[in-house]
Amino acid sequence: MVIMHCRALTIGIASLFAVGCATSQDIVVNPANVGHSLKSAYLVAHGDKSSDVDAAIQRELFRRGIAVSAGPDVRQVESADAIVKFVDVWNWDMAMYLRSLDIQIYDAKSGVLLASASWKNSAMHGFHGMDGVVSELVDGILKKLGH
Repeated sequence: MVIMHCRALTIGIASLFAVGCATSQDIVVNPANVGHSLKSAYLVAHGDKSSDVDAAIQRELFRRGIAVSAGPDVRQVESADAIVKFVDVWNWDMAMYLRSLDIQIYDAKSGVLLASASWKNSAMHGFHGMDGVVSELVDGILKKLGH
């Protein structure tokens, strides 16, 4: 009887760790936006607050052949195909770690949301590299847009 309880407890703890260690990622593109051509993007920069994320998103877009400019939040940009916005959340646990990252891409002329990507660290969090997370999200968005 005691052995069965110990096994059940061990399985329960292992299940908790397996679920607690899982990150989640979701990328959504309206099917009407598939094939939307992105040759240039305007990144709403966060400056000192999230300059590393600013730079990582710019790098990933540029790496995929998209010209990137950056500046303050605006409603329309005549010189770009898309406006890219993001929200990053960081926590501290012996070191800073990325808790979540959301990226939205809007049509620069109409303001219509083209795509949205979300990444969330697990409750038991890992120390995931921000560059890798940004690369996965940007890659996923662009693939779903047909870029």
